[in-house]
Amino acid sequence: MGFKLYNLLGFKDQPDLTLEGLTPVSWYSRGGYDPVVVGKWASEQKSDLLIVDFEGLCSDVRVQKAECVAQGHAQRIAAFRAAKRDKKNPHAQIGTYAVCPVGDYWTPVMPSEEKLLAWHGTNRFNSVIAGDLDVICPSLYAFYDDEKGWVKYAIANIEEAYKYGKPVIPFICPHYHHSDPKFRNKMIPYFGTMIDTVRERCDSAILWGGWWFGSKDVGQGNESGHPWPWEKDFAWLKEVRRIVRGL
Repeated sequence: MGFKLYNLLGFKDQPDLTLEGLTPVSWYSRGGYDPVVVGKWASEQKSDLLIVDFEGLCSDVRVQKAECVAQGHAQRIAAFRAAKRDKKNPHAQIGTYAVCPVGDYWTPVMPSEEKLLAWHGTNRFNSVIAGDLDVICPSLYAFYDDEKGWVKYAIANIEEAYKYGKPVIPFICPHYHHSDPKFRNKMIPYFGTMIDTVRERCDSAILWGGWWFGSKDVGQGNESGHPWPWEKDFAWLKEVRRIVRGL
């Protein structure tokens, strides 16, 4: 299978992006943690990639109790197995957002032996769920306007992801992560570098994005977020078209 770009974009008035060569993906999130519900959801999906997103559960033993993380993993495993058992598309692969590995920017960008050992340790702790996944989907969102820093962070997280012995299909986004108000709701000028980096090193990638974050969304005010209006001349879309054409 060649490199695919999966579509989880949600812009306002977004056109049919299968016409741009993007592949549909199904995403389960905010539906509760009941494996019966997850199984029913999987039984209704036609996509060849099913993402069961349980990021709200504990996942990082560096900052959370091991018992809480272990409990979260038990819930994840039950859901992954239900999705695999009940999926409508027999060829569909099961993945989850992040967790394997735990996304970490500063540890690989400004490493110390202690921090690297702790990060590698939590990623090994999370390997218990990897056996029930078909693909590993690390989060490679951009937080800052430091292109070289992003590349260093991405490569380190990709290397951690491949330690699980499964195909790697990371999440990338054409706009910055909403955590820093300086970059929130801004498109990334080096998205071409991002998409080239994952194409060179990964099996495929998932495109996520399209939500304009209001201050209310991040607990800093009363302004509500909304879907970002679609623009046919998005600079990042030109990079997507280049990749789809194999250039």
